[in-house]
Amino acid sequence: MKITRYFNKLSTKLLTCTIAWVVCAIFFTGYALALLWQLENAGIAINYTGSLRMRVYYMMLLSNQNDYVNLQHEQTKFITILNKLKKYDNNTLIFSNNKKINLQIKYIEKTYNNQILPLINQSSGYHRLTDKNYYHLNTFVEDIDLLVKLIENQNTQDIIWLRYIITTIILMILITAFSSISLLYKSVINPLKHLESSIKALSQGNLSKRIPVNGSSEFDIVSSGFNQMAHNLQDLYNNLEHKVSDKTLALKKKNHELIILYDMITFLHTCLTPNMATERFLEKIIDLSQADAGFIGFLNEEKDAMNFICSQGFPAQLNTIEQCYFSANCFFDISSLPKNSYPICVKTDQQENCLIPSCVKKLFSHFIIFPIWHNKNEIGLMVLYFKKRESTFSPETYHLIETLTCQLGVSIENYQLTAKEKQLAIMEERNLIAQGLHDSIAQALSFLNLQAQMLEKAINKNDLDKAKQNLDFIQRGVQESYDDVRELLMNFRTKIGKEDFETVVKKVVNRFKAQTKIPVKLINLQKFLFITKQQQLQIIFILQEALSNIRKHSKCKLATIEFSYNNSFMMRIHDDGVGFDLNTLQKKQQNHIGLSIIQERAENISGKINITSTPNHGTTLELTIPINL
Repeated sequence: MKITRYFNKLSTKLLTCTIAWVVCAIFFTGYALALLWQLENAGIAINYTGSLRMRVYYMMLLSNQNDYVNLQHEQTKFITILNKLKKYDNNTLIFSNNKKINLQIKYIEKTYNNQILPLINQSSGYHRLTDKNYYHLNTFVEDIDLLVKLIENQNTQDIIWLRYIITTIILMILITAFSSISLLYKSVINPLKHLESSIKALSQGNLSKRIPVNGSSEFDIVSSGFNQMAHNLQDLYNNLEHKVSDKTLALKKKNHELIILYDMITFLHTCLTPNMATERFLEKIIDLSQADAGFIGFLNEEKDAMNFICSQGFPAQLNTIEQCYFSANCFFDISSLPKNSYPICVKTDQQENCLIPSCVKKLFSHFIIFPIWHNKNEIGLMVLYFKKRESTFSPETYHLIETLTCQLGVSIENYQLTAKEKQLAIMEERNLIAQGLHDSIAQALSFLNLQAQMLEKAINKNDLDKAKQNLDFIQRGVQESYDDVRELLMNFRTKIGKEDFETVVKKVVNRFKAQTKIPVKLINLQKFLFITKQQQLQIIFILQEALSNIRKHSKCKLATIEFSYNNSFMMRIHDDGVGFDLNTLQKKQQNHIGLSIIQERAENISGKINITSTPNHGTTLELTIPINL
């Protein structure tokens, strides 16, 4: 089949015809050239043979004149010509040797050697030739004439063959021309005309136009492709309205699914509580799947039972499902569920692996379990119940519900992460409050306790001066504790709201100046737009803690607060107070919680704290925060 199809191709036909024509042309042309060479040799042979007759008479004349030198030369020439004639018939490349010519040449050579040569040698001016000698001589000449005729006959035969070959070449050229024209019309021109007329008809709206296909040539393949294209166009034209309707319906369905997906994702990420999000989600899923009931449950931390969240569509007699259904694990064994995210269809009358209550079997024919996964972690499941056995939905709806279920898992995880972040933030603030209270109030109370004990001893000893001094210390400690508590409350109430960073810093500094009467110099304070609200809040807390330490310990006359930005934010706080020894401070680091609070707040915003201090020359605190624009 493949071989037949190959030989039916136009390229194969053209190649085969071309090769056959070239082979025939070379053969006949070569044959004609060989005949021409043969004719050329025959003409030379006729001339040589004709010269033999002349040389016989000439040798007789030389013999009568006793010219033996020339006679000897002519005899040699005669033998040379005979040898050339023998070679002539043996040099043909294509044609077989002519036996008559060969025999005649041998006969002439034999007669010449046996009769004519002795006769010539014996002939002289003193010996006359007899009639018998003349007879032999004439007979020899006649033999030479016969050889000439034989060669001429062979030459005539070659000319006839040459005519035949030339006629054959002419016929071959004519046949080739007619065959080429026929092949061209049949295999090229006619198919092109059919193709042209079909294209014209197709362009005019005649979609039923077809090209006849009669073989497997290249044009037949093109015609078959054209017919297939015309068929597709006709089918498309005839069914265009139906296909447009199908496409429109499919697009509406896809658009509806996208709207549902978008609305659900928007709702899940804007809903305030997990319970509200889950109830609304279940309501939409039941409406989408045409289910009769459903519930959503989330696994506990041990993943061996579910904490019930919500249900919809159950009859009144099953309202106790929240108390007995999931917590007791009586519906089905959670551990028996496959550990993957693929939905599971369970038929209530055929399921043997799960324990299904009889009340559920009576109400529902089957249910579908959709596991809720997030980050390869199973966090719960959703179950949809159906009363009718034929209640099924398309694979697209399956996929949409799976996608929505994944989004529910993401939303629930986000709720949990947000709650954990809030709880962690509260714990951190509580820790900071505790540290602040310990750094200020606890030490003050310890000091007051010591002064109260000393006051008691002074009263027992009736030492009024000492008692008055201790009482004065107690009053001063109570006032300082009050100031510390008030300052702590003010600091923790500080927040970055609608006010910008510059305004809040000025408020903190003004409050510090009002409390301590210590002048503060602000340098390069501006709106730093590249630092976040969280960073701004922690910077304010660090500033408040640093000013609190200045108030308590520095005894300075001037405080300087400088802000700068050079690929990183820097706040530099300096006082000209008493200072302290850093080595001594490091040995007592556990008793200076205020500095540890500053360090923790700086680490929360990826900042670094650097403190330099010299006794009697003040203290400098530098906060540096790298900024990634």
